Amino acid sequence: TQDAAGPITRTVEDAARMLDAMAGYDPNDPITAFSIDKIPESYTDSLDADALAGARIGVLAEFFGEEARHTEINTVTEAVIRQMESASAEMIRISIPEIDELTEDLSVAILETKLAINAYLADLGPEAPVRTLEEFIEDGGFHELLREGLEEAQQVEDVLNDPEYLSQLRRRESLRQALMTAMAEHELDAILYPHQRRLVATIGEPQLERNGVLSNGTGFPAITLPGGFSAPTQSAPLGVPIGIELLGPEWSEPRLIELGYAFERATRYRTPPLTTPPLDP
Repeated sequence: TQDAAGPITRTVEDAARMLDAMAGYDPNDPITAFSIDKIPESYTDSLDADALAGARIGVLAEFFGEEARHTEINTVTEAVIRQMESASAEMIRISIPEIDELTEDLSVAILETKLAINAYLADLGPEAPVRTLEEFIEDGGFHELLREGLEEAQQVEDVLNDPEYLSQLRRRESLRQALMTAMAEHELDAILYPHQRRLVATIGEPQLERNGVLSNGTGFPAITLPGGFSAPTQSAPLGVPIGIELLGPEWSEPRLIELGYAFERATRYRTPPLTTPPLDP
């Protein structure tokens, strides 16, 4: 339910080209049947450098932090808002007071893991290295950071009738309704917020105060873009990259690509790490 499959690319144009290759009906993924007649001839047709002009973008108040640890994220995101305004976008401050309650611990992933993995392994037939999630855990062929979640998933029984699972699905629908109501009331093309409320952690540490739940908790499409950098430090000589996210209603990928491409062309914030080797154009 909360899969958030999407390409990670260097540019919005590359993301559009990847979507051209990825989008469509797959009989092994029944939900994709709903994409019929919803996919454009090419997502690259949405690469419009002037798309921010006249766009109405909501800035979600509840997805900004208010503590000192949030300062650098907020500073960069406010600069993004001003840059979008300078490109003739109308930025509207919005509030959805119940959104923290709707998104808190909203996750059906662990509840669905056992059912999904067992079905996947069964489909592999005799070629499967293990036959069940339980055997996979016993085999230990995974990063230790995943162990707690996998073991919790293994304890789930009869998920489709689990009261917690059904409650999470109802809350997911309430979140979808709250977002669509806000977009309708303010006549928005998209909603903007920082991808995380605090700077990303180093590898191996947990990522805290993430805002990605808004997309994976609703199934609505979102595009994450480079918004700038924090102040440089010894361990991050370019600064820590700060992402901003634009979310829209179902099937709004072409509009999000338009807005993301226009912002990317206007700012060109992406900076390769100092350790990146030369890449062919």
